[in-house]
Amino acid sequence: MPYPPGHLIFFVLLLFPVALYGFAKAFRQGKLQRSDWWYFLALLAIGSFFSLFPDISAVFNLILYGARGDHCTLGPVPTHSVLFASIAFIGGVVPGMVMYRQRNKALAVGVFAAAASLFHLILDDIDGGIITYLYPLYNQPFSLFPLLSAGPSELGILYSGFTTIVGGLSIVLVVLMAFLSLRYLGFGFRYDPFKRED
Repeated sequence: MPYPPGHLIFFVLLLFPVALYGFAKAFRQGKLQRSDWWYFLALLAIGSFFSLFPDISAVFNLILYGARGDHCTLGPVPTHSVLFASIAFIGGVVPGMVMYRQRNKALAVGVFAAAASLFHLILDDIDGGIITYLYPLYNQPFSLFPLLSAGPSELGILYSGFTTIVGGLSIVLVVLMAFLSLRYLGFGFRYDPFKRED
């Protein structure tokens, strides 16, 4: 999925709807304070940024070379890999620590940021992008969803069945990572305002 609006739409509709629902319900019931909006908007901004994070190389290419160029590598390092998505985890922990001042809550923000970044990889893979998931252990791109571009007869029944199961489980795992981290932060089906632990 080469277009940033597509990644943002899928992030909001698939990884953030629980937070939207719980927050909207609390808003209708008049249970929100000004600080609640800060946490909600900060999580929305963090998730939105990291849902676009693997395409950061396109921004660098635009600044340095004046052209979009390759949006999957930053120098020799592929940005569409699990290793690069782990940077999103660290990038989520830092603002999480500033927001919550609690290690566990900051880690939950990091898991949420990593889920948003990993979901970007899955969407690009479904769209037929070049994803080097296991860099630097395995430097060749491969797809978790090869059935979308080739039939089972071309791939072999065992390989196509295995990748179908792994691809489906990867989507479920990333969505669960996002939902559970949001729930831990209080943004579930019922919004729980943040209370600082002493």
